[in-house]
Amino acid sequence: MRHSNYWAVILFTLFFTVSAEAAKKNELGCISGDCINGNGTLVEETQRGLRTYRGDFVNGKFHGFGRLTFNDEGEIYEGRFMNGKKHGRGTLWNEKGDVYLGNWRNDRRNGVGMQAFHVENYREGRFTENTLKNTTENYSGEFKNDVFYGEGTYRWEDGTLYVGKWAANKKHGRGYFDYGTGHKAWRTFEFDKRIYDERFQF
Repeated sequence: MRHSNYWAVILFTLFFTVSAEAAKKNELGCISGDCINGNGTLVEETQRGLRTYRGDFVNGKFHGFGRLTFNDEGEIYEGRFMNGKKHGRGTLWNEKGDVYLGNWRNDRRNGVGMQAFHVENYREGRFTENTLKNTTENYSGEFKNDVFYGEGTYRWEDGTLYVGKWAANKKHGRGYFDYGTGHKAWRTFEFDKRIYDERFQF
């Protein structure tokens, strides 16, 4: 009797596993609308798991405005696309509470934007960009190929600011710290290494 129950459980589990896989396969592809030249919903299996795109298509590629969700990772991007890649203004956020609002080019952060870290209970429309800049740990300024590059401001959780030049996500060039005390502490850096200190300026 126990032997029969054992095989019944195995067969039951196998049946639902196969059924789930079959259902999963049936849900792949263009599940609504026009995914060639129009507006539709496309579900695909990728190396990062399932992803769902809802938005505009041109010649079978994401092109125009859309929303791309990596279902298994809890990452969402909403904004502009060009030839299948993030391009133009858009917002990306994930389960960790990391939020980027700004410009993209060729699937990377390029141009002016704001990257906030560990935003608690983030959801669309809850916070303005200005609120995030003034209440979270964040970097706002110029990006190049997904890194801080050019002029930018980094704000720590305690309100301390660093305003200056950046390269490869590091302080690089001249800038100053603002501790909220009414004066600026100017420094010169080479890839985060402090090489010169100037006097405080009020």
